[in-house]
Amino acid sequence: MLFYPQVSAAETFTGAEFLTWSQSGQDSYISTSVTMAALVAGRSNPDQGACIDAWYAQSEALAGQRNEEIRDTIARNAEYHPSAVILLVMEGACGAFE
Repeated sequence: MLFYPQVSAAETFTGAEFLTWSQSGQDSYISTSVTMAALVAGRSNPDQGACIDAWYAQSEALAGQRNEEIRDTIARNAEYHPSAVILLVMEGACGAFE
């Protein structure tokens, strides 16, 4: 497993830089971000947490499809932090975070 703790936490980190990472590094970052968001959302809104889980984690194939969708959205919004884009995609699928 690859870790990118310092760069990915930096305010200046953008999707453009994220897209230079290996696909496995990108997938790991996306998976970790989605899993953490589902856990946090589920504490205040169990339905939203369940929605995120169903949207992303039903199978490896589905997670791969979602990773591609997220990666494509990051590419179209490369000037933004990838975490912001990941949250935007999840909100589109499961509603706004409160």
